[in-house]
Amino acid sequence: MQMSNHSKFVLLILGIMKFVSGDNCLDVYSVLQHDMYMEHQVFRKFWSQSPYACASECLMSSACLSFGFEKKTHTCLVNSKSSDTANVVHRTGFLFSDIQHWPKSLSGRCAQITCHDNTGCEVTRLGLARCAQEFQGCGHPPEVTGASITYDGHYQGAVATYSCDPDFRICYQTVTSTCLSSGLWESLAGLCRQYKWHDPIKGRFSFPCGPSSKFRLVFIGTPTEATKWGIKIAKGADSLFYVEFRLGYNGVINTVVINTEVGGVWGTEKRFHRAMTVWKTMEIQITLQDGVYRLVVDGASIHNLTGRVSGAKPDQVSFVGDVSARMMELM
Repeated sequence: MQMSNHSKFVLLILGIMKFVSGDNCLDVYSVLQHDMYMEHQVFRKFWSQSPYACASECLMSSACLSFGFEKKTHTCLVNSKSSDTANVVHRTGFLFSDIQHWPKSLSGRCAQITCHDNTGCEVTRLGLARCAQEFQGCGHPPEVTGASITYDGHYQGAVATYSCDPDFRICYQTVTSTCLSSGLWESLAGLCRQYKWHDPIKGRFSFPCGPSSKFRLVFIGTPTEATKWGIKIAKGADSLFYVEFRLGYNGVINTVVINTEVGGVWGTEKRFHRAMTVWKTMEIQITLQDGVYRLVVDGASIHNLTGRVSGAKPDQVSFVGDVSARMMELM
């Protein structure tokens, strides 16, 4: 009668237990945790005949402090940390053990030598044990500002997947980084960039994913004095679109002024009457599409302005004057 895979596995474990406990070194049942898995610490991943063989490989590595074993696929997971310093979670179908519980003699000829740093033991064709350079993973994936990371380990070929946090947007088509044979992760610097600010203070804000010929800016703010305040869309030193809200400035009251400044020279300003009140919140929308800037204030369209510099792509926004900003969104 043919045995099931489960029966074969049980017999394999019993065989291991008998083999190891013959030296009075180990009770396999006491050190193997069933349906447990260590997160994020795998630096080598390979097919293995049994948990015993997996433990042997771990003992031969200077970096291995624990190991996991997936029963269904016979995959050995060699970890760089023990359960004392890393998280072990429930995961059906896995075995886990700290290597400190396993006798060094299980590593065969490698039991006679100790390897340090980035080396592990190997047995040559002549049957001699020696320390050799060993790939010990890429370490923790690089942190990306405004992003969270999902990954299972740092072995060669491991993939870390990034998700942008709220108020940040993805600026690349690729959202994954792979652990390379060099021991480095692929760079994803600048993957997530902030596009929404709450209660921002005055300063320059860069376009999330670099200069753009198409965008939508939403600014919600409250005038704090009966003077003036403004929003500038710029590229370098040039103000490609500047709008100023004058509640009371040099005798000018309730006036919206639009202008541009290119190469230090101002263009011809355009003025529009608009009733505005101190401490009354305003919502400003500025869009750029097909070379035309459109200004909308509190839902009312004010003016469409053709860009002064054809094809220019603004790269920053700033606001100035007597205004308290509640939110700014740049998409």
